[in-house]
Amino acid sequence: MSLFMLAMGVTIAQKSDLQIPPKSSLELDYVGYEMYELELKNKMSKGLEVKVVSKENGEFVRGFGLGPTGKVEVMVEDASKIVFMNTSNKMANLSISFKALDAAKVALGNAGNISFTLVNNSSKPIPLIIPNVMNPNLSPNSNSGVDLALGQELLFRHKGKRYVLFTVGPDIQEGQKIDVYKILQERKKELGLR
Repeated sequence: MSLFMLAMGVTIAQKSDLQIPPKSSLELDYVGYEMYELELKNKMSKGLEVKVVSKENGEFVRGFGLGPTGKVEVMVEDASKIVFMNTSNKMANLSISFKALDAAKVALGNAGNISFTLVNNSSKPIPLIIPNVMNPNLSPNSNSGVDLALGQELLFRHKGKRYVLFTVGPDIQEGQKIDVYKILQERKKELGLR
């Protein structure tokens, strides 16, 4: 079951609550904005899949898993729309805050950032912490595009403690795919974590 919602470029409420039926998806397209940011808060104890896809051909642009009670901010360009997938057997509850953005200012602010892809080739989700950016939950066998500044740390949690997984550096190339599961296993071994 797929629902389609369309906000017709009209001023809308800052915050909205959405419900997504079990085993279904919901597409949001805020027409008339060159770029916007959504702050998402998952209000349920099950995770949700979040994808930004091309309006033209439905191709995947970026995505991530939004963990139980997780909170994240995601930017969506005018050529894209956002899709939420509830794969659980329960109704999903999601709080959304909308903010229109100036694409030119965002591009200027992102100058010096590196766009790359976090890959989880494992069969288990990998929750990450990207301080002051988002806390994505990488779904099993998935890719998640990110646009991060040099020096940005990516953290993981092990038995309640936070550890640095890696830091974005000049060795990361634009468009590179990074095997997060492999790096996570190597870091746990280096740190003596079991």
